[in-house]
Amino acid sequence: MDLGKKIGILFIAIGICVPLCAVPFLSGYSPEKGIFGNLYSLAIEIGPANQAPEDQVITLDRPHHKFPDFSKIKPKRIPFRFFLAVTLIFFYMGIVRIDRARRKEQEPQEAFPDRERE
Repeated sequence: MDLGKKIGILFIAIGICVPLCAVPFLSGYSPEKGIFGNLYSLAIEIGPANQAPEDQVITLDRPHHKFPDFSKIKPKRIPFRFFLAVTLIFFYMGIVRIDRARRKEQEPQEAFPDRERE
């Protein structure tokens, strides 16, 4: 088997393994939703899900909105559809790699093998 085919098969295998490795960490599944509804709501929780906001006390030492609060912009979930996008990219790379290896095997030989190249 050609090296290009082996690399293509490896890319496809990695593409299959990426979402399978993420499945145990998913949350947000609901049996009432359809396929697309579940794909949209499935995600990996990064931080605590039910973290209560702190009561901010406005004092002279810490005025309200003086410093940026980075906890509001920090992502709390990684959507599962990002893993599916990576899977599709690996599938595409594997298929292209296998196709290039197949075309290289079927490449026609030179028309004039006895002729010297200039």
